[in-house]
Amino acid sequence: MGMNTLSNLPTKYVAHWIVPPQFGQLLIVETAGREREKIIELITQWVLRGSFFVIVAGDWFVDHDDLRYSVFRHTNAFDEILDRLRLVRARTCFQLLDLLMEADNENKPVLILDPLHHFYNADVELPVRDRILNDCCHFIKRISLSNPVAMLVPKLEIEDHKHFYPILAAVADEVIPVEEASETELSQGLLF
Repeated sequence: MGMNTLSNLPTKYVAHWIVPPQFGQLLIVETAGREREKIIELITQWVLRGSFFVIVAGDWFVDHDDLRYSVFRHTNAFDEILDRLRLVRARTCFQLLDLLMEADNENKPVLILDPLHHFYNADVELPVRDRILNDCCHFIKRISLSNPVAMLVPKLEIEDHKHFYPILAAVADEVIPVEEASETELSQGLLF
């Protein structure tokens, strides 16, 4: 989504990535941390607009009650609205790959939370993690050709992040660094 489109958005869409990106777009947003409340609000805004697939790859899983309450603030039809949401969790880098293959068949926008989390697991040999991440990147890019994909990636100052993040960022059409996301938050009140 270009800057011209961004300037035309209503001001309530504080950051342009709250709206699912356009078809053929793969967006990465670096975050300062887990940002739980903001992620719940992001998922709420997306599910109010339509059906989509959420893959939680980190160690924090979206609380269904929190999400239900968030949707309830906008509509009483929260059960019907939440039926639009397919929320799954990857417990390993291998499961993340399986879920991406499944998402490829769903034909829906995809939101991936903390996609690099399991690639930091030293119990899996580095060459295997590299191969799985490359396979994941292939499917993420493939999904983005027919549906919008957004990934929220916590910025970490660890060697594994410095190794894996550039591989993931290389497939993205747009990367919003945490510094830019923070400036948006400061200047407009909210990250989302």
